[in-house]
Amino acid sequence: MIDSFDEELPQCRQCRWSVEPSSERRVVTTVEDGTVVYRHFCGDECLERWESAASD
Repeated sequence: MIDSFDEELPQCRQCRWSVEPSSERRVVTTVEDGTVVYRHFCGDECLERWESAASD
């Protein structure tokens, strides 16, 4: 994945803040109905919160 500032930054799926390119950023990739879906997170904390909410 190549970072480009020509595009709008993705929002974190948990806190909705813009996800800046960094080593803390996490991306979960899934295929849903034949389409690739990328879910971006600020870091481990937001990812863990999203995962625990999804499992409830």
